[in-house]
Amino acid sequence: MAKLYYKFGAMKCGKTRDLIKTWYNYNEKGFNLIIIKPGDDKKAGENIQSRAHEELKADYVVPADVNLYDLIAKHMIDYNLHAILVDEAQFLAPHQVDELADIVDNFNIPVMCYGLRADFQSHLFPGSQRLFEIADVLEELKAVCKCGEKATYNLRLEKNNDGEYIPVFEGPQVSIDGIDSDYDSVCRTCYKKLKRQYTRR
Repeated sequence: MAKLYYKFGAMKCGKTRDLIKTWYNYNEKGFNLIIIKPGDDKKAGENIQSRAHEELKADYVVPADVNLYDLIAKHMIDYNLHAILVDEAQFLAPHQVDELADIVDNFNIPVMCYGLRADFQSHLFPGSQRLFEIADVLEELKAVCKCGEKATYNLRLEKNNDGEYIPVFEGPQVSIDGIDSDYDSVCRTCYKKLKRQYTRR
């Protein structure tokens, strides 16, 4: 029985690297997979890219208004399909997560989503919230804070007037890593300490 998976974690937990490894494992055994990338993820263009600069080309880059069920149904007219991998799944619209669940249930194809749990203000993304609500399997990928504890919070870093990256705690929910901002992952205790330090200025 196929399942909808959500493998999630903080920044630098190896989500995309795990996706790439999964793709190679399936591909070496002769299975046909596709990779889906949300349109809001501008990093690396049409590719998915790990922090170690490993890359794969996404088969579909999908804006939020694309119906994923219809997209996959049309794909399957011409191609066999054994699994679907979704990078940066937190950027999916909630209806797209529901469409992925319909793909699992109606086509018996496993869908493995990879993404963040929450944004830099510790709020769930709409896509990740829906995945937590309906995914069959939830798997946390671990990241480590500089203090040695498990990192569960995402810290957004932006350049100040001196050209130094400093933590910020206000701004739009989506700011792509490596384009507008840099990111780190920290534990809750360190996040709160940094927030107190940098919001006093």
